[in-house]
Amino acid sequence: MTRVRATVLGACVALVAGFLLIAQPAASSPIGEADHVPDPSVSEGPSGAPIRGDAGAAAQQKADAKNDKKDQKAKEEVPLPPPPAVPSGLPAEVDPLPTYQGQYICDPAAKPGTQKVTDLIRATYKDSSDIWAPRACNQGGRSEHKEGRALDWMINSKVPEQNAQAESFLQWLLATDENGNEFAMARRLGVMYIGWGDEIWESYTRQWTELKGCYGTPQSSYDTYCHRDHIHISFSWDGAAGQTSFWGGDPNPAPFCTASRTPSTSPADPGDGLDFVPVAAQRLLDTRSGQGIGGEPCRLAARSSGGAGSPLVIDLAGRKDSPGERVKAAAVRVTTLGSNSPATLRSSATGVLSSVVVNSKRELVSIVPVGSDGTIALTTDSGATHVMVDLLGYFVTPGSGAPTEGRLLAHANQVVYDTKVINQPLQPGEKRVVDVAVGATADGPPAGALLTVGLSGADKGGRLLLRRTGDKQSPAAPSIAYQRGSAISVPVIAALDPEGRVTVVNTGKGVVDLTLAVQASAVRTPELGALLIPVTPVEVRRARATLTDVVPLPDSDGAVTADTFAERTAGSAFGATAAVLRVTASGAKGGEVTFYSLAEPTVPSLVLPRRTKVTGLIVVPLDSKGTLRRNVVGDLDVTAHVVAYLR
Repeated sequence: MTRVRATVLGACVALVAGFLLIAQPAASSPIGEADHVPDPSVSEGPSGAPIRGDAGAAAQQKADAKNDKKDQKAKEEVPLPPPPAVPSGLPAEVDPLPTYQGQYICDPAAKPGTQKVTDLIRATYKDSSDIWAPRACNQGGRSEHKEGRALDWMINSKVPEQNAQAESFLQWLLATDENGNEFAMARRLGVMYIGWGDEIWESYTRQWTELKGCYGTPQSSYDTYCHRDHIHISFSWDGAAGQTSFWGGDPNPAPFCTASRTPSTSPADPGDGLDFVPVAAQRLLDTRSGQGIGGEPCRLAARSSGGAGSPLVIDLAGRKDSPGERVKAAAVRVTTLGSNSPATLRSSATGVLSSVVVNSKRELVSIVPVGSDGTIALTTDSGATHVMVDLLGYFVTPGSGAPTEGRLLAHANQVVYDTKVINQPLQPGEKRVVDVAVGATADGPPAGALLTVGLSGADKGGRLLLRRTGDKQSPAAPSIAYQRGSAISVPVIAALDPEGRVTVVNTGKGVVDLTLAVQASAVRTPELGALLIPVTPVEVRRARATLTDVVPLPDSDGAVTADTFAERTAGSAFGATAAVLRVTASGAKGGEVTFYSLAEPTVPSLVLPRRTKVTGLIVVPLDSKGTLRRNVVGDLDVTAHVVAYLR
């Protein structure tokens, strides 16, 4: 080896060899290689035959010492091959040294950055095709192989040519660059630690140290355990995702967020149900810019050992324009992007919200109960991600009678506007005011509506913007992309002006037809509508399901009292007039899906062009049995969760 080692071997080796043969891995070593531990009672003789006991160990030590001298002489005569090529245009700055990020989830598929380094090694060195990344999660102990962010380059330190390749790569990886940056390429690749030849290099200690007692175990039976016959490299999540500067990423990634406060972990009590207060869509949080968190960009991140890290807390009840303590839930759009790890996004008070995808954008529209302290707090269980949160409306305890709120009335996707019927498609750049006031009463038009917005017949691609008439455009407001010659139909939560209107803007360069259907409206006459009761999300997987299948259980004495019945049915479809579904659909070739209980509506719940993903809320009026039907046309992947009932 060309690296300088700590001097730990000497005359005392012979006296302690027996102890070191059975020494356990050092507790501080993060390498999860328990499956590589050899049988301490067996050594291989010079011919490869196993020799048992102390005599065998002594014979093996002599043979290994003799071979080491031959290997060292041979290594000195083998020149180091050229190192990997460096991309042109790398910034002068390098990435920070990674902190320790231990394996926590099971997702063994090789991540993009891991695969890129594998390809880089193979392209640079001969005899380097044998490189392994994934490992089954039921094999061995903790290991980043189980997250697809570690590789084993099967290269032998005792073979001079292979050792020269290993040393060429490691010297290049850990060298100081022309700008004085230590460990420059390791930092640019997001290398977290390396195991090789009895030693471990850790980014968080910045040095080589002994690996798991390996200085005192020179026997060849320990070659795999001590990483003499392969190089192990574990990457940070940024490195594994290929987000580091070597691959064109930012050498100064946003740091991990810290908690501003400790949020409640119990949801607010919705009582008998909630009214809806639609608002002009507004962005509450954007970690990319620091909006909503003090102006400093940061990323929502897990603990270094995995699991929920510091939460991002949004105080909904404390906002000056909110209904205050009356707020028990909110309609929100939550978006994760720039994520470096597959993970689960959670609400501290109510649990799972959505999955997070590496190097991708994932959007979720849902009804989220706030904590008992009036907050929404978000955590992730692996890696780090940027998060945006847009507020679409509040759900509040009834009683104010304010004209800005209403009780929800389901309409089963009733069409209220269709440009094809009136033969007036939206022109390029046109802004149009549309009346969608289904459910108007003597108390006035609805305060808001859950709409299904359909776009079709476009001769060029573009976007449709939708906002309450009179409001300024906001980045949080609905923006629906449409394709040339394709149809798309998505659910949108809309606040309405005092006359029950919205404004639509066609930002495209061609004409497009628009259809607006009303799923539910927030009517101002309470007797007409129903209260909303948020529930723990329940996935509905079957094409036909009966939501009242959850029968309340009796008390221990066999009786069902009024109180216990009410308590047990609060989160069920008993007595519900409608269910609110959180739906996500995608498909390579496009298609459509319709949810219904009574007669199937003429307008589908969702229509998707090819290679599109749509998420939103669907309100389904229910029959007396709580029957939920789903009709899918095309090869679509559809996920539906019940998140609330109207009762």
